[in-house]
Amino acid sequence: MPQNDPLNISGQLVAEKYRIEHLVGEGGFAVVYRAEHTIWKQPVAVKFFSGLSQAPAEQREELLHQFIQEGALLTELSSQTAGIVQARDIGAYTTPAGQWMPFMVLEWLDGSPLDAILQQDQRQGLAWTEDEVVGFLKRILPILDVAHRRGIAHRDIKPANIFVMGSAARAPETPCKLLDFGVAKMVSDHAKLNAALAKTGVAITSFTPRYGAPEQFTRSYGATGPWTDVYSVALVASEMLAGRVALQGEDLVQFAFSSANPAQRPTPRSLGAQVSDQLEAVFEKALAVSPADRFPNAGEFLASSLAAAGQLAPMGFNPAATSRPYSVPSPSVQLAPTVLVSPETQTASASKTKPEPLPPKPSQLGVTLIMLIALAGGVVAFSATELRGAKETRTLISSVVYAVRKAAAQWLPGLREGAQQVIDRAVASLPSVGGQAVAPPECPPGTRRVVSLPTNDQNTSPGAENSSTKAACVDERPVSEVDYAACAACEQPRLGSSKVKMRTRAHSEFCVTGENATAAPIQCITWKQADAYCQSRAARLPTEAELRAATDPTAAEAPIEWTQAAPKPGRERLGQFRCVSSK
Repeated sequence: MPQNDPLNISGQLVAEKYRIEHLVGEGGFAVVYRAEHTIWKQPVAVKFFSGLSQAPAEQREELLHQFIQEGALLTELSSQTAGIVQARDIGAYTTPAGQWMPFMVLEWLDGSPLDAILQQDQRQGLAWTEDEVVGFLKRILPILDVAHRRGIAHRDIKPANIFVMGSAARAPETPCKLLDFGVAKMVSDHAKLNAALAKTGVAITSFTPRYGAPEQFTRSYGATGPWTDVYSVALVASEMLAGRVALQGEDLVQFAFSSANPAQRPTPRSLGAQVSDQLEAVFEKALAVSPADRFPNAGEFLASSLAAAGQLAPMGFNPAATSRPYSVPSPSVQLAPTVLVSPETQTASASKTKPEPLPPKPSQLGVTLIMLIALAGGVVAFSATELRGAKETRTLISSVVYAVRKAAAQWLPGLREGAQQVIDRAVASLPSVGGQAVAPPECPPGTRRVVSLPTNDQNTSPGAENSSTKAACVDERPVSEVDYAACAACEQPRLGSSKVKMRTRAHSEFCVTGENATAAPIQCITWKQADAYCQSRAARLPTEAELRAATDPTAAEAPIEWTQAAPKPGRERLGQFRCVSSK
């Protein structure tokens, strides 16, 4: 196999119209080739997600469907700004060696990735000036703002994902392109796929630790969102001003510490750069540890940067229009794509002058419902016969049922989250003894407020039933290995049998050697160790009712999670957990 062709596919025809020419880039997750569109006779970039070549066969169809949705989102965003790379096609390919992997066809870009430019600058000891960096922010932040206005965050901003078109990287008129909008996060969020890949030793992360915000390392700082991109862009800009990397570290734990260290923020001056007081203050806010203390989106970050530099906003960009729809959500709400209403939508809805049509009368609704039920019953009855066309009808009904079940599986978690919020608001509106409304308690970042029903489980610890009827702040996600490793007062978890060690080693070495902690949930913990960890946080393990209220009941084969109830004999080990504090 040639050294410059890791997949051995040069000269191959992909999807019957892309002739592979040569390799242009390779990483741990994907491989990029230059190819020619044989019909249009134009160059394209074909990105093969080689990290997914070991995905189980039964999950490939669903994974490919998610890639198609990701490609559609990328196409929609790139239609709104030329600064987001355009997706041309998507599919799956099997290499001559039998490797299956999804691929995405992207527009061909002439220029250089920013990481190559900065590496050359750092070797030569060349730093960017304040005006050059502000000019860079004027090019990159309006691109991000397009996605942020829809509530969509990139979550992996780094120099390698910023492409500079042309050779004059520091010139303010040289355009930039943003790459890789959320593909890695989409895959890392695929719980079943990650569990299957973990057995083969493959791990996929949704961000690059050297450019990670505190909330990406641990949920204790809150949810990720547009403010996460603000942090990462500010890190990149600090590196440009200082001529060296911003976060120091060699592994995930060290980068997590550098990212959230309140005594050493990676602002330009802390890295040795000379900048104005005004711009340093902007970076201090953009690089704040708490997401609530940062600029909530790219638009406000750019507006403040331009004000500090005494410059005007780029043509077509209106900072005032970007500040209204944004706010950092409370830690109990995980921001999801496209849930925010854009200013255009708000304006359009506010300008409606036509009256809404009157709803149908109850009698009309009843007649329509009866007719629909009768029609559906007739179709089902016909499909059960042997008449001509009945077989095709049965096939159609099966397809519809499958589609409905699949859609329900995708939407049920979101509906559950919405229902939980409705319950929380209803409970918050209940009058207190004094007759005044009870305000919902504030939960710390990384936790969510739940109100669980009383439990009659006899296995809960004393007092658990009473506590389950009160509002509580439960961790959004199980405690990770990184979180546990940061607890100086906690006992180092050890695995007892060699059989368990072999099974766990594929996931992480943390519980075997005490090193290399990952951001995955820790699952080699005993119930007593979990209880001690929560007590070190002035918290406790949740009751079963609280855990049910805080987790997804539709998750298949969910791992054991420790609660206040002591586990049954023989099951004291190998559980994951989260903590809770009563309010």
